[in-house]
Amino acid sequence: MEDQQQKILLVEDEKNLAFNLELNLKAEGFEVYTAGDGELALEHYHNQGPFSAIILDVMIPEIDGFEVAKTIRKKDNTTGILMLTARAGDEDRVKGLSIGADDYLTKPFLLEELVLRVKRMAERAKMYRELPNSQTRPTLINAGPFELDKANLTLKSPQGTFELTVLEADVLEEFLSNPEQTLSRKHLLNKVWGLPGNIETRTVDNFILRIRRFLEADPANPKYLCSIRGKGYRLNLEDKPDESTQE
Repeated sequence: MEDQQQKILLVEDEKNLAFNLELNLKAEGFEVYTAGDGELALEHYHNQGPFSAIILDVMIPEIDGFEVAKTIRKKDNTTGILMLTARAGDEDRVKGLSIGADDYLTKPFLLEELVLRVKRMAERAKMYRELPNSQTRPTLINAGPFELDKANLTLKSPQGTFELTVLEADVLEEFLSNPEQTLSRKHLLNKVWGLPGNIETRTVDNFILRIRRFLEADPANPKYLCSIRGKGYRLNLEDKPDESTQE
């Protein structure tokens, strides 16, 4: 039986941009539902889902993109969320990632890059939805004081048990599978996000800040997931000082 067509929810109030994105996503084989405001976005989400990915502009009428993302994440940790922002600073990016978005793009952006990110999100969502019935991949990953349950999207750490999004689980899997090894931003972008390593390094940096909340007693002074200045990040299985100021 052929795979069911994957659905994308596109939330964008700029009509020309929304039209072009919808056209190109349909050309990639996706079924696309569009919304120009936050209320319609949530209506589509509840009535037309599940979606493989959501493209969500920050500044939309009725309910802004941040509130839409928060509402979705309260009940859904599988669907990928890509946020679009017109501001080049880190404020929107950090806020979006902190409430559960998987990625972001700053306008203007390359269409090819957006399509690449959305396709990777859709693949990830499909894989995790099939994981409980799959025998081909391990679902429990243990390293030091950490246990990642990929089938149930949870992490046990010295700080407690946490529910994860699929991207959080993928990032943690990469570190737990390579403990005591320094992983570069380029490696993480390519292996986890499925993107060329030269696209956007701040994506990785901001996401590391997010997952440190699950691992560290004091995320501002990490002992497990440490920065290695000029090289990337390393997961220590015993707490050690952050090396971001060393070398």
